[in-house]
Amino acid sequence: MTHLFTGSIARRLYSLLFVFAIGFAAVVAYQLFALRQSLDQFKRTEIQSVVQTGASIVEHYYELAQAGTMTTEAAQAEALDSLRAVRYQGEEYLFVDNYDYINVMHAYQPEKQGTNRKDVTDGNGKLYLDELITQAKTQGSYFINYAFKDKDGAFKDKVTYAQAFEPWGWVIASGVLMTTVEAIFWQAAITSALITLGVMASVLLLGGLIARAISKPVTGLTQDMTRIADNDFSIVLEGQDRRDEIGAMARAVEVFRENGLKVSQMTEAEAARIISDQKNRQQMMSELQSAFGNVVDAAIAGDFTRRVEAEFPDPELNGLASSVNSLVSTVDRGLEESGQVLTALANTDLTKRVEGQYQGAFAQLKADTNAVGDKLTDVVTQLRNTSRSLRVATGEILAGANDLSERTTKQAATIEETSAAMEQLASTVLQNAQRAKDASLNAAEVTRTAEEGGQVMAKANEAMAAIETSSGKISNIIGMIDDIAFQTNLLALNASVEAARAGDAGKGFAVVAVEVRRLAQSAASASSDVKVLIEQSAGEVGLGSRLVSDAAARLTAMLDAARSNNQLMDGIARDSNEQAAAIDEVNVAVRQMDEMTQHNAALVEETNAAIEQTEAQASALDDIVAVFHTHGSAPAPRSIAPAAPVASRKPVSVRNAAASYLSQGNAALATDWSEF
Repeated sequence: MTHLFTGSIARRLYSLLFVFAIGFAAVVAYQLFALRQSLDQFKRTEIQSVVQTGASIVEHYYELAQAGTMTTEAAQAEALDSLRAVRYQGEEYLFVDNYDYINVMHAYQPEKQGTNRKDVTDGNGKLYLDELITQAKTQGSYFINYAFKDKDGAFKDKVTYAQAFEPWGWVIASGVLMTTVEAIFWQAAITSALITLGVMASVLLLGGLIARAISKPVTGLTQDMTRIADNDFSIVLEGQDRRDEIGAMARAVEVFRENGLKVSQMTEAEAARIISDQKNRQQMMSELQSAFGNVVDAAIAGDFTRRVEAEFPDPELNGLASSVNSLVSTVDRGLEESGQVLTALANTDLTKRVEGQYQGAFAQLKADTNAVGDKLTDVVTQLRNTSRSLRVATGEILAGANDLSERTTKQAATIEETSAAMEQLASTVLQNAQRAKDASLNAAEVTRTAEEGGQVMAKANEAMAAIETSSGKISNIIGMIDDIAFQTNLLALNASVEAARAGDAGKGFAVVAVEVRRLAQSAASASSDVKVLIEQSAGEVGLGSRLVSDAAARLTAMLDAARSNNQLMDGIARDSNEQAAAIDEVNVAVRQMDEMTQHNAALVEETNAAIEQTEAQASALDDIVAVFHTHGSAPAPRSIAPAAPVASRKPVSVRNAAASYLSQGNAALATDWSEF
């Protein structure tokens, strides 16, 4: 290492530039390493959140099965359908295997469902699914990296996270290719490399020009002084028109050349005097060379604090010493300020700048060094503003999501109350339908009884008609008897007349005739009474028949009314049943609305968790950028604290439901680093 700081001035200056280049490259490499670690952690956290969301979906349907809302088979089918629909980052998906290594669901390649995947290997022959499922069963969750064969047959690095669901013996997993992370990393690496190479090339070029501008004139002056020491005064000194310290040194050497030329042209006496003066001057030159040598050696060794301390009677030598001191001071000041700025950049302090006033190459070095600091400050400021904007945006989204969660919860409570009221209404309508059905049955029984009464009344009417007919016949018979009694009376009267005509011989016959007449009169009187009674009875039978007919008519009207009432009761019962069925459908719809509201509440909760994770990643990006100290920002520690993992949010107490975590969390990061 010591040979870097020995030798010529140019070599030592080049060594200093080389050390600067190594230090700057080391700082950039450290920042790239920290970036890669953060990107890897971000991807792991992202897929962990998606898999935990899938596990929450499965747990929700498991709770429904445990509550008896649906069968276990139906709950598992619904859970798999929900997981199959989950997509994030465009084409990323979930898959489920059981503890026996049988694939239960594969959203990307459904033909794998039902196959045993215990012996599946990656591009390196690694049994990654065996390890993934075994470790997830043992530890509850597990991360694994392996070489994944994509649809084009190329092997790419992939990281997969799995979480076990013990009640059903499932392992829910998802993975992402690291190509996105590598693309972002290599984009940042290439950008940083180009900036680093540009800065290093500029510094090395300017440093080389400065070293050449310093070493070449000094080397030329050394050669010219050697020729002057050999009494060669024919040389032409270059650089006398320069306005810097080297120009002053050239003009001082020119004085020596001119004096030497004059001495060579003088007489011996003058030469002796001049020789004496020259010896004195040579002694002074030795002292000057010794003083210069100490300063130059110290400068070559990297120590620019040494100065020419000797005092000379010759003002020109004092001027030369002052010029050398000024040269060393200028170089010392320029290198010191540049070194301070580069050291600050290496320590992530972007506030330092080269403030001194310089000319020529040092002015260019100042401008380029300050330009590097300004460019890095702009990049870091843009990153810091982007991360802050991201955190503000996620905070606003989180506030809106919390408000939506509260409103969804209130809506769920209202829908539950509505569902309870609809269930009560359905129960009441069902009771009314049952009562209407019972009333319809009673009306039917009344109608049947009325029909039987109508039949009885019809028979009574027929009986009264038969009685009336019989009364008519009896009346005819009585009339006939009355006629017979009248004829008998006439015969008895004739017999009495004839007996009277016969005298005594006819007295007995006359008595018989009188007796027959008296009997005929009695029969006639009796038949007349019977006829009156029969006629009275016939009248009463006719009245009874009319009453029976009227009662039959009224009973028929009652029967018609009972039948109409029965039809109305049947219609009421049928309409009540239809109303109950409609209310039941409405109740089912309300329950579905309730379930969807609970699903929405769960989605809001999962969205909150994803937003909090995004906010944590934005904070992690703040931590990365915070190591740089710019104007208007507080200094931050060198170490970058790893982002604390966001704890998985407990599912909502009402019901958990399907959630789709569509995340494009690395877009802002990729945009910011593209400018770096």
